Amino acid sequence: MKSTARNNPNQIYVFSGEDEYLVTRDAKNLVDSLLPADQRTLGLEVIEAQARNASEAVAAMVRCIEAVRTFGFMGARKVVWFKGANFFDRSVVARASETSEMAAKLAGVISAGLPENNILIVTANAVDRAGAFCKACSARGQVNRQEEVKPYQKEKLAENFTRELLKKNKLQASQGAVAAIVALAGTDSRQLSQEVAKLALFVSPVQSVSERDVAEIVTAAREGDFFQFADAVGHRDLPRALALSRQLIFQKESLIGLVIALETRFRYLVILRMAAGEEGRQTAELLASDKGRPMHPYFLGKLQEQARLFSLKEAQECMEAILDTHVKLVSSSAPDRIMLEKLLVKLCGRKKPGDKRIVSDHGP
Repeated sequence: MKSTARNNPNQIYVFSGEDEYLVTRDAKNLVDSLLPADQRTLGLEVIEAQARNASEAVAAMVRCIEAVRTFGFMGARKVVWFKGANFFDRSVVARASETSEMAAKLAGVISAGLPENNILIVTANAVDRAGAFCKACSARGQVNRQEEVKPYQKEKLAENFTRELLKKNKLQASQGAVAAIVALAGTDSRQLSQEVAKLALFVSPVQSVSERDVAEIVTAAREGDFFQFADAVGHRDLPRALALSRQLIFQKESLIGLVIALETRFRYLVILRMAAGEEGRQTAELLASDKGRPMHPYFLGKLQEQARLFSLKEAQECMEAILDTHVKLVSSSAPDRIMLEKLLVKLCGRKKPGDKRIVSDHGP
């Protein structure tokens, strides 16, 4: 995090950023360093500052002002943690007149100085640098901001963070396993922390994590069950595809959404079959997003694995069947679920006995 500090008497600390897990972690580490565990019962006051409207924001700041003005027990150190504030930015709640007025009052209390042994820690999603609150905190303490992360940097940073978590849990994992965790769980730090903790319990007492372990236990939070469903079809695993489709239908998911997920998957598979034998760089470019962002290597590897289970002709026929089913779902009176399951049987249908299914990368 970047820090701005001027004439810092170590009484004001602000942590802000989009990644709530890392912001909270940094604040907690500071609390631990300021207050021994046996002093936190009387010396730590946590004020939850999430607000849905201006009234809640004002009430939270009133409690904060009261807390920082109150001396610690027997004059001992007191830490006030104003946690999760979401009204120091330029949101609608922050711009409300009553919110702005109370934020200015809080800034005035900070500028005037806190009691000698009192410390204020603020965690927030964002802090407006031009606001009175930020200026007061910068003048009297530290304002720590997470560095802005470009979209194309998130994957790499998430993988580095995942390696740190694995190391902290005394786990070893290959690059493929690390990439698989991020590909499935996404780039949110809290989600990654939870998934690595699950993996540690799952593989215990073993201290190594394989891609198979990841596939079995990590939640596909990024794409949800739609990814697992399309993955099952791509692997021509009919029992799993049927089971997932029925579960998604039970969860009231849209059948059209399931078919669209299959359209996307087989569009990729057709491209990969057409590009068979081409250089990897060219293939990656073909599968890049509309903004030119390259596909994650883990997803690309999974798609290449699935593409080998279809010839170009088969992939194209599957795509035609999916599009045909899409049209029927919106225009036919036939039972939607029956049409979807017939489609899955066709897409995952077995080849003739003795056919290993694997198709050469150098031909259709």
